[in-house]
Amino acid sequence: MKKHFLKSKALRLSVFFSCVIAALILIFVILFAYVIKQNDRKRQGELLWHIEDSVRDKMQNMGPEMVTDSDFENIPYFVSVCIYEENTKKILYTNDPFIKNLPKAEEKAVQYIEKNYFIDGDLNILYRTLTFNCGKGTYVVQASVNMERDFASRLLDELKFAIVLFSLPLIIVSFLASYFIIKSTISPVKRMRSTAEKMTYTGSEQFAVSGSGDEFDRLAITFNGLFARLKKEYERERQFTSDVSHELKTPIAVISGHVNLIRRWGKSDPVQLEKSIKRLTEEVHTMKAIVENLLKISRLERGAVQVEKQSVSIKELADRLKEDTEAWANNATVTVKAGDTDTVFCDKELLYEAMTIITSNSVKYAEPEKVSIIIEEKHTESGAEIIILDDGPGIKKEVLPHVFERFYRGDQSHNRKKGGCGLGLAIVKSIMDVHNGCSRIESDGIKGTSVTLFFPKGQ
Repeated sequence: MKKHFLKSKALRLSVFFSCVIAALILIFVILFAYVIKQNDRKRQGELLWHIEDSVRDKMQNMGPEMVTDSDFENIPYFVSVCIYEENTKKILYTNDPFIKNLPKAEEKAVQYIEKNYFIDGDLNILYRTLTFNCGKGTYVVQASVNMERDFASRLLDELKFAIVLFSLPLIIVSFLASYFIIKSTISPVKRMRSTAEKMTYTGSEQFAVSGSGDEFDRLAITFNGLFARLKKEYERERQFTSDVSHELKTPIAVISGHVNLIRRWGKSDPVQLEKSIKRLTEEVHTMKAIVENLLKISRLERGAVQVEKQSVSIKELADRLKEDTEAWANNATVTVKAGDTDTVFCDKELLYEAMTIITSNSVKYAEPEKVSIIIEEKHTESGAEIIILDDGPGIKKEVLPHVFERFYRGDQSHNRKKGGCGLGLAIVKSIMDVHNGCSRIESDGIKGTSVTLFFPKGQ
């Protein structure tokens, strides 16, 4: 429990937030102290300059010989003033004999510190000097204030201590408040993790949606949609595996049966031997077709098939399909209604394969009756359509949504009397997917079927 607590995101964010607060308080104290100190130094420097200026004016007006100590009684008690002759260093006046003559500081007030200057302490003053001519001599006025007794400095030191002292409970309170706020904020994540641990493909668990529409709700909705799609794909693949097993089980059973017949007495019975070999050959061809078609669909879905798109004449392709279909299907009549200049941008051989699969289905399900197949085209603002219509038996409405699914033949028993393995239209769908197009099928369920191959513009 302690280990999980130390790894808690809420704890780490709270510590980070408290550190930020502490850093901000520290920066605030430093900046506050700096600004106050600079303003105080500026104020004290201006005071010293005014005192020096007034001393200079008085001496220049009265003359250095006429100036007495009483003339400087208006100098504030906390300001030390020393007037001395520049050349001889002779002191003309001072109200603090303990302060020695310091280096000149004409531009601005400077701080001077000398350790163990006094018996009981250090010398720590802020001073400035003013040099001027008076009578026949040059004099220097040195004015200073004791920084150790400066009220503003003492107040600033105490204020910094007070701010730091009161910042400690503030940091603690901010840590506790941020911890509980962050913990309550990320609590939906914990619930989502708990739900995710219980989720299975067969279960019905979903992430809870509070209805507030916040980020966690949108995340939960996204995950629910993702899991629903994954579950659908899982069910589809599971059904696909079941269908493959079902499709292969029949030819394997037939092959196994005829192998047993040959082994028992077929070797000595030429008629049975010929019959068994024929059936074995048929079933091997069926299994080969299933495997090849599955591999073809897999390659198309993985993008492993190299698609060579070009501008293809619809009429040229339809004429080729008409010639080939009528050559092998005696019961089919193909009519082409495509214009000479109508084209579609696609892989020529893949499109021909898709059209062949559609016309083959029309012939296969119409046998032994005659079937008429019409190939036409239509161009719209969104793209080009190739439409293949037949007048054979229709497709039931409940079957239409499933015709492009793998191994679907329109009946629950997956009967094999029409041949094939139920993968043709699934291949058509995969071919249209690699062209970013789509395929749709329409029928009234009684007579006639229409299959449309749509190629969007700019695909």
